[in-house]
Amino acid sequence: MKVDDKLLKKSINAAIEHSVIKKEGFKDKVRKFDESIDLIINLKDLNLNDPKQRIDKEILLPNNNITSDKPNVCVIASDEILLEARNLGLETIDNDGLVQLNNEEKKVKKKFVKKYNFFIVEDKMMPSVARYLARFLGPLGKMPKPFPSGYGIISSPDDLKIAIERYLKIIRIQLKKQLLIQVKIGKKSMEEDRVFENLKAVVDYIADQMPHRYNNIKSMFLKTTMGHPIKIDEQFLKSIEV
Repeated sequence: MKVDDKLLKKSINAAIEHSVIKKEGFKDKVRKFDESIDLIINLKDLNLNDPKQRIDKEILLPNNNITSDKPNVCVIASDEILLEARNLGLETIDNDGLVQLNNEEKKVKKKFVKKYNFFIVEDKMMPSVARYLARFLGPLGKMPKPFPSGYGIISSPDDLKIAIERYLKIIRIQLKKQLLIQVKIGKKSMEEDRVFENLKAVVDYIADQMPHRYNNIKSMFLKTTMGHPIKIDEQFLKSIEV
């Protein structure tokens, strides 16, 4: 698939434009919350039995992809790291909390895991996390990974501060069985140049992981939370008169 900067920028503009509800004879309706902008990529000609053709990694974007000053994370830690996390106003759980959670019903554990986008874990607590939560975190791709695959395992309060700054920019890229990847690259309220930089970084990263680079990309779409999917394609953009 041919991809150029001009096409990506036009597609971002189109996705934002088509997030507004337009109805003839009525005032345009803008939703009252800051919608996310998602990138959806369909891939082709891959063999997922080959580990080299799978993707399951956290990557750093050039810019924050959320507008909050705190990412949606839960810190699982003890002692100094736990105290620092609480001082930073983050959601936390200690070893006693893990044991208590393990005694809850299965649905409670699933709800807990789904509540957070990411988990940051003190290295010495990883055995407990693996014991109590791995079967719930794993299927959702939320099991904390050490560098270079991820940034979720830390060993000091200073590591925590760095991780929090990173998780404002981190996304998880996970290639699904349907040869599909969907990730959030920003918010509608962000400057379009920043959204573009994030978009380009993701597209280039995925292409670099593919055996035939951009030729393994079947199609790409941009979509705001409640908006219509916009195909990143010159002919499609012409058809909707953007």
